[in-house]
Amino acid sequence: MNSKQIARIVLLSVVAVAVGAWAMREFRSSTVEGTDGDLNSSAAFTRPDGVTVINFHGDKRCRTCIGIGKLAKQTVDEEFADEEKDDKVRWLQINYEEPSNAHFVKEYGLVSSTVVVTLWKDGKEVKWNRLDGVWDHFGDEPIFRAYVAQGVRELLNQP
Repeated sequence: MNSKQIARIVLLSVVAVAVGAWAMREFRSSTVEGTDGDLNSSAAFTRPDGVTVINFHGDKRCRTCIGIGKLAKQTVDEEFADEEKDDKVRWLQINYEEPSNAHFVKEYGLVSSTVVVTLWKDGKEVKWNRLDGVWDHFGDEPIFRAYVAQGVRELLNQP
């Protein structure tokens, strides 16, 4: 082997290690607290009347997925603090890749991590909206917050 081949191998090895380190940081697993245990029992569950904002995520979460969940929760906590105290608005995080939560993929047409707002009345879900735009608006915090707040208000103000 000549010195060019050795240098090329060393350089490619360094690049491979760097890419691997980046991938591990970017797609590391993250445990999330706040998942409602009742949601893991079966598809035939009920929630209290009111609006439930759900951050659906998978087993592996990139920084953007984690950031969307944090910013959406922060928005709900700040914009709807009174409604949360009155139990009219609730926040959940659910890993849709857990086998007991697989029914959510079909129910809400989930294809990736997102936020879903649901309205429950008399023990039944009467309406839901999937806020796929959280991905489009994540880079602009004021627009992101307004989008999430609008999605919650839309169902909160239903007659």
